Amino acid sequence: PATGALRVATGSNDIRVWDTETGDVLLVIKEGASALAFFTDPATGAPRLACASGKVLVFDAVAGGEALVVIDVRAGALEVFTDPATGAPRLVCDCYDEKVGVFDPVAGGEALVVIDVGSVTALATFADPATGALRIACGCSREVRIYDPVAGGWALAVLDCAYTDWVLALTVFKDSATGGLRLASGSDDKSVRIWDLVAGGATLFVLEGHTGYVYVLTAFADPATGET
Repeated sequence: PATGALRVATGSNDIRVWDTETGDVLLVIKEGASALAFFTDPATGAPRLACASGKVLVFDAVAGGEALVVIDVRAGALEVFTDPATGAPRLVCDCYDEKVGVFDPVAGGEALVVIDVGSVTALATFADPATGALRIACGCSREVRIYDPVAGGWALAVLDCAYTDWVLALTVFKDSATGGLRLASGSDDKSVRIWDLVAGGATLFVLEGHTGYVYVLTAFADPATGET
């Protein structure tokens, strides 16, 4: 926030924040992390970094130091979103007890919403293009279930991914050609499948070629063509 320079955070046996232009390590936090999520504290404008590290820990992304918030839940996947009703940041994570919990990452405390989803291996948040309502996609075994992370309750939709193994990664993006919302899912069957998040139905297409499990996914626009 002081310079506007871009930073990247990585998690391994420790957490490191890097300068993307020079490659210098700017900050080391001595906590292992299996997942990271960034958000801004609405009261101060300060950048915060949430990590899954046995418990969910929230750090100052610039100064480091001790954890500002500790949420006593084991988590393997994290996502941060903004509550559309209040503008407050919310953190959603799997809780290793076949539930997904929604927490206040600024104040900590108990879960605001608990959703009984079964075993969860991946998470992705998105806005329903028809209503603007927030949704969360949960990779649950060989299918993806869509929930309302504000109201909780039963799954709003289920995508049968037709995988032979587990869904390990999810990301949501817009199709640059149609403007339609798409979901990409990766699996330990070594494939990536692309879905229409609104219409559901069969896989639009399958990406194959990995020789190992697909653990992570992201999507971006080619600056030369604008294509996703």
